[in-house]
Amino acid sequence: MNDNLKWVELKATLQFVEEKILRITEINGWVSTKELHEQVKYLLRDRHNILNQMFQLHINEDEIERFLEVNNHLLKLSQEMFVEHRKMVEFLTVNFFEGVTPGSSVEVESCLDVDEGCTPYLFKEDADYGSDFGKMADAIAWTEDLEIRTCSTHLGEQAESDHLDDGTTWAEGCLDLPQLKDTVVCYAVHDLCTHKNYSIPDLLRIDTFTIRHNIGTNHTRMI
Repeated sequence: MNDNLKWVELKATLQFVEEKILRITEINGWVSTKELHEQVKYLLRDRHNILNQMFQLHINEDEIERFLEVNNHLLKLSQEMFVEHRKMVEFLTVNFFEGVTPGSSVEVESCLDVDEGCTPYLFKEDADYGSDFGKMADAIAWTEDLEIRTCSTHLGEQAESDHLDDGTTWAEGCLDLPQLKDTVVCYAVHDLCTHKNYSIPDLLRIDTFTIRHNIGTNHTRMI
């Protein structure tokens, strides 16, 4: 890999970009400073593109195996989220809880998120890329919406169903690779790698995802 000129150039550029990101993120209050926040997000987009190019040069059996593991896990979690959401809506519809009157508006929201506090999954070849995946995961978490899949239902309505994972692959953009041609890429992976600044190597190093459910109520009173 070190003999590949393209790889060497990409690695050098990647490390240059990450150094600029780290310099900004060491400034107190950078997250709440719009200009600095936008600079980091712009640099993370560059990093995203560089790492996806590197992945195409580096891709090996371990990375494919890990991709399939993460893809299957996210598909399963997406399915679980919708099942749990429907059961919660059905339960609350029958069992209005104390303090909520029939005139109240009750909404159930369910989300599948990246766990921002997770420890990155490690590969023995991590040094090949030369990325500080742990610190970059923190930078991404500060600049991205960590929600991957969401659904919400007001009581009295039919619970939302998963119409995105219908068996059709979401292998678009950087995910459109020959090595994945027989893989049905789930929507959650597509969201992370095409709508957010998680490159495929970043995706493979995310080790924890969470499902959360929120119940919100609104009650209006007539004069």
